[in-house]
Amino acid sequence: MSPFSAIPAVWQTVIPLVLFCEAVLELGLLLYQLLHSRMPLRSLPCAVHFGILVTLLLSVTQGDPNAGKDAFLIHAAWLFFVIVIILAALHFAIAFPREYRRRKNELSPFSIKEATDKLPMGICFADPDGRMILCNNRMRQLSFALCGHELQIVQDLENALAHPSSTVTVRGDCYILPDQTVWQFRTQAIIVDGNDRWRQMTAHNVTELHLGNVRQGEINQQLRQVNQKLQKMYERMADDIKEKESLNLKIYIHDTIGRSLLTIRDIIASGEDTDQKIASLQEAVGVLTSDRTSPRSSMEQVKQAAKALGVTVQVEGYLPPDSNAEQLIVTAAKECVTNCVKHAGGSLVRIHIVQRNGLYDITITNDGTIPTEPIREGSGLTSLRRSIEAACGEMYTAYKPCFALLITLPEKENDL
Repeated sequence: MSPFSAIPAVWQTVIPLVLFCEAVLELGLLLYQLLHSRMPLRSLPCAVHFGILVTLLLSVTQGDPNAGKDAFLIHAAWLFFVIVIILAALHFAIAFPREYRRRKNELSPFSIKEATDKLPMGICFADPDGRMILCNNRMRQLSFALCGHELQIVQDLENALAHPSSTVTVRGDCYILPDQTVWQFRTQAIIVDGNDRWRQMTAHNVTELHLGNVRQGEINQQLRQVNQKLQKMYERMADDIKEKESLNLKIYIHDTIGRSLLTIRDIIASGEDTDQKIASLQEAVGVLTSDRTSPRSSMEQVKQAAKALGVTVQVEGYLPPDSNAEQLIVTAAKECVTNCVKHAGGSLVRIHIVQRNGLYDITITNDGTIPTEPIREGSGLTSLRRSIEAACGEMYTAYKPCFALLITLPEKENDL
């Protein structure tokens, strides 16, 4: 096998260069182990490899071929140099990761600083004299946002919180930074070696909690507005109920008094069936002077009351009994009977009911005098109109070619 001195010049240059690089790496690893390891013997392999690499490097760079030891190394087989290089490379490839893992597992001031920098919160510590001895990157960034400079003493943080930058918005104990993140700062005493004057200052990101409180406040405000609207609606409902009860009472009294007056007029004008008419009048007076529990009545009662006034009521069609639609038509029939006798001088009232497309079309006419001008609604027709419109219905009056009261009501009971 060819000796080192006999190999080509290119390899005589490359091999010393590789030896030099490995020697530098071994020297660095050796110094690291000496400075950081508590066991000096752990650096012995690095020292041996470094010595061998330096010896070979000096032999091929400064050795004299005619000298003894150096001549021996220069004339040694080139494979010897390659084996040393490979062994040194393997040692470094194993020793360096091992030292790196050992360094990562050891607790040191640098590892503590690195761990605090990974925290999502800001944290710093001050000694009993108020000097900052540890501050992570998050707290450093927050200090620049609050006051524009890094914290040096505890008083710096207190001043920054009391008088933050104009770009910071303060809401209670929350500080809203220009990036719209919200932070809360806390200071507490900690005990170190029996001394309780050490201070720990923390900053917590409460952006989500703050936004949740803001949203909850908006929801509460909306609920208050809805509650006010509901309160007003309840007040209006009470007024509407009172008005409806008053309207029903007015219609009831109007019908009863109207029939009574017509009965009195009929008694004065004609002496026929006087006893029966007086009995009807006494019944009406008794109703007005007694407690009225309900204004509801049936079409048969309307027919009987109209018969006492000399009016016949004819009904064509059908309405569900005991329904709101029936009650409204009964009220309309009472009003039409009264107006037939009072204004038209008639004796027949016709009620025509047609059911179509979920609606009831009701037409009420009489055989009395045909009006010569549009109908002017009095209190009776006005009250009736309000009741029908409150039930989602419609009411119209016609005077040509004869008087007609036109009413449309929804068929479904829940629409009324």
